[in-house]
Amino acid sequence: MSAGMGETMRTRAITSTLTARLSPTVPSASQTYEPLVRSALRQRLIHNIFAVSVAFTLVVSILLGGEDETSAFARLLSPGTWTMACLKWFVGVLPVIAMRKVYLTSAATPATSPAKMLTKCYCKAKHTTVLSSVHVMKHPYYLNGRLLFLILAQLWLAASFLLRNIMLDRFVFRWTKSFNSSELLLLKMTLFTSFSLMVYSVVFGLSRMLALPLLLKLPVVSSIVRPFVAHFAKGTWTITLPILHWSLLVRSFMMGLVTVMSWEFAESLFDAYVPQPIKVGALTADPNVTVVSGITTQDTVFAHFAYSELAELASDESSAGSTRRTALFSDQKYSPTLWNVLARQSLLRLGQDYQTFLRRGAPITPPVAVAPTIPKPKDPPSTPLIRKAIFKAPRQSPLASMLDSVSSDSELSKAATAVAGEMEERASQMHIPELFRSVAPSSVAAPAVNAVLAKPTSSIISSFIAQVESRSRDLVVGRCPGWLKESAITWNKWFYRERLNKVVEVCLPNRELDALIIEALSRFVCASLSEDRYGVVQRDIPRILEAFVSFLSAIEEYQIEVNAKYTPPTPDELSQGDTKILEENEAIRLEVARAGDVLVVVSDALKTGVANISRTFGDKLVAFKFPPRTARKLQSFVDYT
Repeated sequence: MSAGMGETMRTRAITSTLTARLSPTVPSASQTYEPLVRSALRQRLIHNIFAVSVAFTLVVSILLGGEDETSAFARLLSPGTWTMACLKWFVGVLPVIAMRKVYLTSAATPATSPAKMLTKCYCKAKHTTVLSSVHVMKHPYYLNGRLLFLILAQLWLAASFLLRNIMLDRFVFRWTKSFNSSELLLLKMTLFTSFSLMVYSVVFGLSRMLALPLLLKLPVVSSIVRPFVAHFAKGTWTITLPILHWSLLVRSFMMGLVTVMSWEFAESLFDAYVPQPIKVGALTADPNVTVVSGITTQDTVFAHFAYSELAELASDESSAGSTRRTALFSDQKYSPTLWNVLARQSLLRLGQDYQTFLRRGAPITPPVAVAPTIPKPKDPPSTPLIRKAIFKAPRQSPLASMLDSVSSDSELSKAATAVAGEMEERASQMHIPELFRSVAPSSVAAPAVNAVLAKPTSSIISSFIAQVESRSRDLVVGRCPGWLKESAITWNKWFYRERLNKVVEVCLPNRELDALIIEALSRFVCASLSEDRYGVVQRDIPRILEAFVSFLSAIEEYQIEVNAKYTPPTPDELSQGDTKILEENEAIRLEVARAGDVLVVVSDALKTGVANISRTFGDKLVAFKFPPRTARKLQSFVDYT
């Protein structure tokens, strides 16, 4: 036997290879979904917007860009035409597309009137200053009037086109495709350019007649501006003056029409190609994970693309679509599962939009934090202290008593002060002339004087400015003719009046996305009856139906409220033929109809979703428990289907 037999044997535990592994979570949208969508949008921007807009600019330059007698075929073969077309696109069209891309947003502007639309639009304005001069011996820095007119006309058209885009709220994603034909585009831009240049000509003429002479009479400004613009003041502005420069007006119109048509065509391409659905699930190894991760994004645009792909998957009746839905329902790889993520994110978005609708689009008011009151601790019982001398005071000498009586804090002085205060109070209550009152300033009146001196002058200045504005307005209104007053009142009413359809749009800012969510959820629920092996979808059916019915009931109540805004004209009003009243009623009718079109986007999706689920499950819905209000609403759908 070896020597180690007698030693104590040591035992060692065998390490286990079994470890508790947590299930992975669904990856975020920034890792899987968003890069693919960005790549697809980049391809659309290059191939469908840049390339096509360049071709359109070239065609317009060939057909409408000739100022001489050369034919269109000769301009087609000319290298200068191609060079100028590319230069026009690079300088004029590319900045418009870039600005549209940079300032594109998913949230519509919460404005209910043109005034609020302009107030809430914070676009960066790029100021470009262009000075053109001709060499003259007497005044070598005179501005070229014809070139200045052309440049100002193009700047006016650019400002008008930007104002049009702001009023149309074009910096927001539009999910409805709208592409104008070439004939309609040419007609619209011709009318827009004609009207804009007509207004520009009037403004330019008024500036030449009124503003320029006044500017040349200012002492300091005149010496600075006169060498540049003094020759503009020569002669008179007559009606026949624009006719004498008819070629300049035609040239300005053609340049503006070509530029505006190129801008509008590029904007139409953006509206037509960008909102098209993007299918990126098939490009990855696990399409279900990619698409479900896309709905977790915070960007509404990416969420819209993800839900459009999910809605198409839910309605796919092929065997491949059924296989993908079965895999989605039976997923156990991720925690939470794919269906749980889909249902939770969808109901969360619907709940947020439902709360926004109940608030009528108003922002969430943060709760006011109230500081908790700290109870004051009770004082413990204690023996009261005697705070005066307990020994008899020594008797003072007669001299000390006399000095104390005439001191400032003696009883005699206090009594005199009290009597003076009482007399002054009585004098203030009585109508006694100031001459007979005390000349000594009162201690009570001192704070009032300080308060008067410390009174801020901002309120005085603001009231003075308000009075000047009101007086100036009254003076201008008093000298204006009647037709101008009526036009100003009509314009002011149109500019500041809230539109009912815009108010409803503020209540449902994400209505297209909500309709997609409702469609996807309802179709998945209907497909789960035969494709859900483990019944994971059936557990969420009560919550989904309750959310649908609550949202639908709120929209129907608001629809009744909106419809009540319009009252058809009575026979007496029709017989009287009051144009003003009839026009107001017609405007209200149109706004109510447009508001109904906004509400219908979500209400029709909700009705279709609830009806499909009720038709698919039928009597099986009895197995679920619903609140009484939801149950009554569902019963009507079941009875109808």
